[in-house]
Amino acid sequence: MSVTVADLLELPSLREARLAAGRGGLNKLVSSISVLEYADPSILQDALFKNNEFYGSEVVITGFMNIPNDVEAQCANIRRLAEAGEVGLILYYVGVFLPRVDRKLLELADELDFALIVMPENRMDQRYSEVICEVMEAIFKDQNTSAALVSDILDRASLLPEHQRTVDTVLKLLSDRTRASAVLTDGAGRVLNAVAWPRTAAVDLEERLRRLESLPEAGGAPLELRAGEARCLLYRCALSDPAPGMELFLFKEGEPLAADLVRQAGEVVRLAANLWSQSHDRVVMSELVRAILKDEPIKMRRLAEIFHVDVGSIHSMWVLRPGLEGREEFRAKGLELVRELLAHHCTTVVADWYEGDLVAFMDRPAGGGEAGALADMCCAQLEQAGLRAVLTLCQSLATTADVRRAYLAIRAFQNDAAKIWPGKRWYTVQEVEFAQSCRSMIEEGEEAVQQRLAVLAPIREGGEAELERTLQILLLDAGSSVARTAELLFLHKNTVKYRLQRTAGRLGYPVGKMPETFALYTACALERLLAP
Repeated sequence: MSVTVADLLELPSLREARLAAGRGGLNKLVSSISVLEYADPSILQDALFKNNEFYGSEVVITGFMNIPNDVEAQCANIRRLAEAGEVGLILYYVGVFLPRVDRKLLELADELDFALIVMPENRMDQRYSEVICEVMEAIFKDQNTSAALVSDILDRASLLPEHQRTVDTVLKLLSDRTRASAVLTDGAGRVLNAVAWPRTAAVDLEERLRRLESLPEAGGAPLELRAGEARCLLYRCALSDPAPGMELFLFKEGEPLAADLVRQAGEVVRLAANLWSQSHDRVVMSELVRAILKDEPIKMRRLAEIFHVDVGSIHSMWVLRPGLEGREEFRAKGLELVRELLAHHCTTVVADWYEGDLVAFMDRPAGGGEAGALADMCCAQLEQAGLRAVLTLCQSLATTADVRRAYLAIRAFQNDAAKIWPGKRWYTVQEVEFAQSCRSMIEEGEEAVQQRLAVLAPIREGGEAELERTLQILLLDAGSSVARTAELLFLHKNTVKYRLQRTAGRLGYPVGKMPETFALYTACALERLLAP
């Protein structure tokens, strides 16, 4: 049985502390303890836990020294700690540096089942080191006496959010537990996951494996290596039936690992691969999608090398967002359909799910085919399969920063684009960005909106609503085609031409003349966004 938050409260150094909130987290397992004191809380939010990476089931000590009066920053830090897998926070110097524990912190801790432990208040004689020593002693004692490494790690991983229940997370837990570097390879010896011990160690584990002339036998005696002056033992763990050819290696400095511990290390990775990754290659491919969208060029290049993907040729991104209706069916069938379609027309295709969206990266269609024609084909095939999703095309993306910016715009403003251009089969990122600019205009306030709508005032004189409606259909729905406008309005082309002539007479310039028509286009889009 591993150490829990409740166990920590029984330690002498924490006996006088109180659990202020987060009682639901008392039974969470604790793997380590760390100190959080930063000059700028944004470092924690934007750098330390960037990409919601799992850092371990730690309990954190802090006094919020730099933000004693900023409750929102305190809450933001607690939320990010919880998202990264931390299990609780021990708060020092309340009543000295921190005036009080705000109710918002208590409510957030209860909501997240994140244990908030408050040390005795109004006291300056407290030392972080006392709690750190006793917590780590309890953890080391438990690890030395407990043989249940497999159940401990899998139990800890199963309590994490779904997106963190991965083989990569299990390797990090295993590395922390054994205090050894862990490397998982595929059948060709390529590194799928690598976790260094300590995490900050500047060591290329993949290169270290590649340089070896021979490897130890799986489950047998370790191979002794030299890393400078330090002795390092390389263990090759036996994996009975993971994904084909997967192998686990442990690099351990100092004391050797017990044979039973090495056996359990292989077992825990095997079970994790079977539980959370029926195809580990697929999981790592999804990490490539994540690396591109999170603007992580170093990780992206490393993963691309593993799968021999020419990321330099990637030119386009598709984002398909399924609606609530039929979402499960789309998740079951949509990815393979889109992958198969793109593979027939593009040389490089990387596609997977990301935060509920199907995201695909590709080079230009072979043979100079039009991206729009390929998008039409995709929409048609989805419709034939009874699948529904909104597709957005992003072309000419030069950097991962461009990719991330485009994706965030799609997430935030695609619904606005659908209001401006209802019924479209697919959208471009430029249309989404235009919708974003329109939304920004609306947020400037009523006066700013009315200034931009004033361009329509001459058309509205006389109460001829059909003139404005015809203009709106022409610009937003018909691509400025008179014939298409007539079709959409069920009118003769001559009727549409007559209305446009009347509109031009009132405006003082023909519809279509630039840049004047751009103001009309924007005003029509704003009208649709403002409509109930």
